[in-house]
Amino acid sequence: MNGTEEEFVPEEEAEGGSLALKSLREKLKKAVEEKQQYLEQWQRERADFVNFKKGEASAHAEKTIQIIASVVEELLPALDALELSLRHEDSPTLKMLERQFINALQKMDVERFGKKGEEFDPHKHEALAKKGENHIVESVERSGYSVGERIIRPAQVII
Repeated sequence: MNGTEEEFVPEEEAEGGSLALKSLREKLKKAVEEKQQYLEQWQRERADFVNFKKGEASAHAEKTIQIIASVVEELLPALDALELSLRHEDSPTLKMLERQFINALQKMDVERFGKKGEEFDPHKHEALAKKGENHIVESVERSGYSVGERIIRPAQVII
């Protein structure tokens, strides 16, 4: 046995049995308190780690949305030109190309919005002109795009 371990000795065999028993009880109390401190520290560390993982997941999701938004912003001039071309020429090829663009965007959770007849929403629409008293979109001059809850570009509309 090394010097830090003590052997259990029955009380009647010990020379100051009550003193040894008191010492063992104190050591047991100290060990229980230490165990509780370690348990509480472990629980705090575990909670911190769970919060860290949630924060990292949230940051990753936000970064992904930012990347998608920046890619879509680069594509918007081409999409606008395509949309404008379709207004002036009813070409099946242009319609097919637009549908492919929109499908690709939808795969990245990007939605195009702004339709005639929908209610005007100042968070999603930019009013270029107002013809009547109601707040209904009369025409869409430029479509809006969003990814998740984030608006990449508001729709330009006439209400």
